[in-house]
Amino acid sequence: MVPHPVDEPSAQSRRDLDRTLFHGIAWTALGRWIAQAFSWVATLYVARILTPSDYGLVAMATIPIGLARLIEDLGLDAIILQDRSLTKQQLERLTGAALLLSIVLMMLFISLSLPISIYFREPQVAMIVSVLSLTFIFDAAQVLPRALLQRDLQFRTLAWINGVQVTVSASAMVLTARGGWTYWSLVINTLVGYGLVTIILYLHRPFIPAWPREIQQLTRPLISGWQMLISRFAYYGYSSADSTIIGRYLGKEALGIFGFATTFAALPVREVTSLMSGVVPGVFSAVQKDKLELRRYFFLLTEAVSYLAFPAALGLAVTADDFVRLALGDTWDGVITPLRLLCLYMAIYSSQALLSHVLLWTGHFSTNMWLSILTLTILPACFYIGSNYGLIGVAIGWLIGFPLSNLPAFVYVNRILSSSWIDYWRMFRPALTGCVAMLGVVTLVRLVLPEEWHHGFRLAVQSSTGAMTYVGIMILLFGDRIREIYQIVIGASRQGQTKSFDVTEDPPAVLNPHS
Repeated sequence: MVPHPVDEPSAQSRRDLDRTLFHGIAWTALGRWIAQAFSWVATLYVARILTPSDYGLVAMATIPIGLARLIEDLGLDAIILQDRSLTKQQLERLTGAALLLSIVLMMLFISLSLPISIYFREPQVAMIVSVLSLTFIFDAAQVLPRALLQRDLQFRTLAWINGVQVTVSASAMVLTARGGWTYWSLVINTLVGYGLVTIILYLHRPFIPAWPREIQQLTRPLISGWQMLISRFAYYGYSSADSTIIGRYLGKEALGIFGFATTFAALPVREVTSLMSGVVPGVFSAVQKDKLELRRYFFLLTEAVSYLAFPAALGLAVTADDFVRLALGDTWDGVITPLRLLCLYMAIYSSQALLSHVLLWTGHFSTNMWLSILTLTILPACFYIGSNYGLIGVAIGWLIGFPLSNLPAFVYVNRILSSSWIDYWRMFRPALTGCVAMLGVVTLVRLVLPEEWHHGFRLAVQSSTGAMTYVGIMILLFGDRIREIYQIVIGASRQGQTKSFDVTEDPPAVLNPHS
């Protein structure tokens, strides 16, 4: 029987969407990894100049600043990505409202800087908060052009902008640290990066913000953004609760140590999940009414994340002592044990990184909001109890509290996708099997490595043997599945003559400031 003609556009759209997804991941990966390599060289260099107290002071200031930054864009980035029916006038008025709010927030935090410093018992925090409040205006000015570039799938441009930001801001941090600016070098790093990116984004998508009058025309997008904001507040609350509790009860030095442990643990996992998170919103939104396609993309991407994130996180956990001493020196040994525990948590985190995308881009904003609030009620309690046992207790709070709080999300997404726990086991089995073998080999290698060897050489031996073991197990036991995923990626990449996938076929939105 000859296939019905309507099947052909669906197949073509699937190939176009695959191509858009994988090309987006590739450009995002290229830009992020080059920029991060430069950034980490600068960060590790500056870490040998500054002290844990310097990092702790800036971390204290960024806690309240980060909380307020959640509302300055009114959820506008998510609204633009989802709702392509918004007119130029509506976008400009929403941007105007965001800019007005950012000015109010800046003035508010300047006035609150002294009480914030009193709370943390560190007078220097007051001036840091006042200066960092300038980032409110930068953020509000960036959100519209950045969201338009994301919606128009301009991944190459976004990758280039990110690279410029990291390179320039890291250079400024190194120069000021060498000049003896102490913790101010970390503040300058933030301001220079945000200011430069704001200018570049405006040049790519120029606009003139409008006064937010006729609010009734903005009601629908504002309501859509409201649930996003509540979810973000809840996320910020539980993700920064550990730093808040440590800063309050364990002090600035402990906060600086835990900050490095968190940063190192997150690096191998969040680099992978961030690549996915940068491109999947449009893809999931496009297939939200096609359960089979949505399920296909979810499991394919989550499985791919596990192949990279599981061995990276667990490998760092077992080699944490040599890694920390090589990167920071022997004076930072307090980072080692919290780092190991947080690496285990990050492996768990990577397994659920795309759950919220399924909820959001299928319209389950309310569900996502309430699940975020549930997590907010569980994790801070775990951190507070754990703080009685020091940094190790706080890290264990992440390891225990996070899986418990995210169990309902797994159940709900299973219902949306009509999947089961068996599907998850099949998805994670290859990576878990490879990791068990890898950890066994690395543990044996550690037993025979001489303690007096240089940390860099010890780390190289452990990393190479672990990587070879993991790759060997994956090829030997799961080669068919690896080849299947490889063919999907290659097949999408070869669709060079197909057009880029656009959810609505609308032309790119460019706001002409002179119109």
